[in-house]
Formats: sequence, structure tokens, C-alpha cells
Amino acid sequence: MTAPDRETIKRVKADKRRRRYAAGKYQDWPRLALIVQSFNRTANLEQLINGLRGLGDHELIVCEDGSLDGSHEKWMSYLTRPNDFLIHSNDLHEIRILDRAIRFARSDIVCLVQDDDVIPRETDWLESALAQFADNPSLAILGGFMGFESFDPDPAKAKPIWGGDEFRFVHHVNIGPYLIRRRSYEALGGWDYSFSEVGEPGICFDNELCLRAWINDYQVGYRFVPFKGPAGHYAADGGTALFSNNIRLRNSVRNSDTIFETYRPHAGRIDQLVAAANADLATSPA
Repeated sequence: MTAPDRETIKRVKADKRRRRYAAGKYQDWPRLALIVQSFNRTANLEQLINGLRGLGDHELIVCEDGSLDGSHEKWMSYLTRPNDFLIHSNDLHEIRILDRAIRFARSDIVCLVQDDDVIPRETDWLESALAQFADNPSLAILGGFMGFESFDPDPAKAKPIWGGDEFRFVHHVNIGPYLIRRRSYEALGGWDYSFSEVGEPGICFDNELCLRAWINDYQVGYRFVPFKGPAGHYAADGGTALFSNNIRLRNSVRNSDTIFETYRPHAGRIDQLVAAANADLATSPA
């Protein structure tokens, strides 16, 4: 076995000294984990990292899923704090790589972020979300993009809630931001892997977990956060549309049909649970 050369040993010792006296310390149990799925969106990374850092000193886990545009190298230059982690994979896509990251996190609340998101500079939305989780042990998921009061595959019957600063309970929500209580995620069994093959977009996988949460005595909330731009406006140039649009459309139709068939027998119960949760919310003290 060949030992490291003297210059490497010298550099390692110097770096250990630097880290020992650095302001940031490793947190065994951070308050929040921010999880980013990254795939060939290098032009947005500087804005993204600056916005995420502005949210506070939280754990940051980046899922770099085999980009070809230099994203991996750029992330490496940013992830220098003790609770920064880079998970490298090779185009597994969101369901599988996000599942690994959620189980890797050490905080009980994780917030899923996408590589085309624009992070607001104000942080009231995050403090409000964390307060909702602290006050409501049944809350499993809280979304900030679009919420839905139905899960019918016909878009005319399942119109989105897209905007509004007030917290409410809904049937299901879209990523992102998409905050999850990690213990609830694990208890529910995580994402449904059948919603996509490896490397394919798992359209509706985030919605399905919400419906599964309701029928297992958990709750799903919504409060709009402008990660994708103002309410009602979203440039449809996400990675799945750019790189895999035909597969995206196919999986969207198939998975919507699967959700409808699976949860149609529970529709009445879910309606009642959401309505009751909102009624309790309306009568609770401010």
C-alpha cells in the first residue's frame, strides 16, 4: 500500500485546521434538509444556490443525475459547508434519486427543489411551513406550486389552486417546493416506483403520495410560493418537456388513469377528510 505523499498530507492537515476554526459546524440533526434534483440546468445554478443559502443554515443535498453541461463540477465548487452533500447518479430520474436523498437526510422535514426553480428572497413562507409541521403532527406534505381539490383525470374537473398566501388543506399538490415529513414518507412506503421506468419522468408521482397520505390518516396542505414565477404563470421549459416530452405525455396519461382507478373507491372519504380538516382550521385560534 502506498501512503499519500507529503504534500497531500500537509494540505489535508491545513484543511482540517481551517475547518476546525470555521464558523459553520456540522449539525447531526438539522432543522431542515433542502433536496435539489439537478439535470443539465447549469445556467440556473448560481441563482439557485444563492437563494437556498438565503433560507438559512440548513442541510443541502444535491442529486446531480448525470448532467452533461458541467453542472456536476459547478455544484462541487458550491458545496463547501459541513452539511452539504452531493449524490451523483446516472440519469435515474426523480422518483428513484429523490427517494434515496429523502432517506439520506438527517432532518425530519425535507423540502424538494427543482433545478429550474427561482428561490424567493423572503423567507416567511418557509417559517410558516415549518410552524405548520410543528403544530400539526398529522401533516405529512405541504406544497407550494399547485394544489388540487379533486383527483379526476379530466383537467376541467380537477382545476388547480394556484396562488394565495393562506394555508389550506387540499387533496394533493405538485412539486415544488414540496415539503415532506420524512417519518411520514417512510411510513407510507415512499414514491410508487411503477410510475416511471429508470430515466423517465414520473409524472403524478408527487400527487399519488398525497392521496395515499389521506387514506392513511395523514394530511396534505398547500400555500403558494413563487418558485415557478407568479401565480398562474409558468414557462413550460422544464427538463422533462425538453428531453423526454413524448414519454412525459405518455406517463402523464397512464399515471393519471392509475391514480383515478386506485383512489376512486376512496373519493368520498378523501373529500370528507379534506373538508373536515379545513373546517377545523377555520375554527382554530389564529
